[in-house]
Amino acid sequence: MLKFNVLTTAAMAALAAGIVIAQPAVAATQTVTSLGLPVPAGTAWGSLPGENTGGGDAYISSAAPRSGNGSLELVGDRTRVQTGYQYGGPGVATNLGLLSDVLSLVFDWQVAADSARQTYTPALRLMVQDGAQRSELIWEGAYNPGVGGLASANPTGAWYRTNSTDVFWQFATGLGPNEDGGMLQLHTITDWAASNYYSDAAYVTAISVGAGSGATLGYHAFVDNVTFTTTGGSTTYNFEMQAPVPEPATWAMMIGGLGLVGASMRRRSTKVQFA
Repeated sequence: MLKFNVLTTAAMAALAAGIVIAQPAVAATQTVTSLGLPVPAGTAWGSLPGENTGGGDAYISSAAPRSGNGSLELVGDRTRVQTGYQYGGPGVATNLGLLSDVLSLVFDWQVAADSARQTYTPALRLMVQDGAQRSELIWEGAYNPGVGGLASANPTGAWYRTNSTDVFWQFATGLGPNEDGGMLQLHTITDWAASNYYSDAAYVTAISVGAGSGATLGYHAFVDNVTFTTTGGSTTYNFEMQAPVPEPATWAMMIGGLGLVGASMRRRSTKVQFA
């Protein structure tokens, strides 16, 4: 307690002297145990109606645990699991902060050994609203060195993590993929934010993971630990299985056991009597 008081006094003295004390960036982990509607943005995860197509589905399972007892399992052709809502434009779409404040978006991924497409990685998306224009910045393994050719360079059935220097491509609603001379434009998140493609007012509406169209019905993969980092700190979303609720019989056994322990302790206690 004394140490806390000393630090507080020193901090107050520094502020009184006009000295600015740098605050460390906040790093938080949110455990996601269920999927529903993807709002509130930045807290809840789920799939919007009509986003999972071609037999695609996504759910939290224990089939390939990553940082605990579970991960997000992807099966089938097209899947989308997200936090936030990107449709409707300004005033309707959710807001996770300015694009210019985003430093990185990374995640853990695994292609299952039994997947029909073993060189097709899950996709990671950052949804952006800039005025009336909606777009997505998309990470896929095919466009990042060392990830393409998954069967040889990155064997299936193992976990991998992307990094902040990986590149994303852009898909703009009504315009399609961003290409220059027939070449797909590939940039890091920070480079996209600093480019002329976005204004200073562009903001993030949602974060999404899943498989793109064309993954095929037999596609099988896993995702975990989606980390969104901005100038204000970072949040990691860890998909986990929900802890089972004890059955009534289990509760009865626990209560009975506690009762026996209490009775045993009472028997062992001694009473001091005064004459």
